[in-house]
Amino acid sequence: MKKSRKEIIAFLEKLVYGRESMESLNAKLTEFFGKKIEVCNVSQSRDESDGDEDDLTDWNLMFAFESEDEDDNPFDGDIYMLPMRCEGHDGSTMFITEVGYEFM
Repeated sequence: MKKSRKEIIAFLEKLVYGRESMESLNAKLTEFFGKKIEVCNVSQSRDESDGDEDDLTDWNLMFAFESEDEDDNPFDGDIYMLPMRCEGHDGSTMFITEVGYEFM
């Protein structure tokens, strides 16, 4: 089902200040867009660094929504988050601080 830009923006903005895991975030995105979406942790190398990184610097997850339907609104999305020090009672592992998007 086609989503308007306004609907997409409202959905993404509702993610801000939420606690998620990669699995729950992917599930929410997939359900909303009706197409399998998986975020990519472009900050992954920070997990493997020697620990010199600032704990209060946002990490970046990226994804793209593309469709063969010309009426859809393809875009690139960024989700900025802080990893939690320990897993939450609900399985969450990150706190979402901001979202970004660029429509094609």
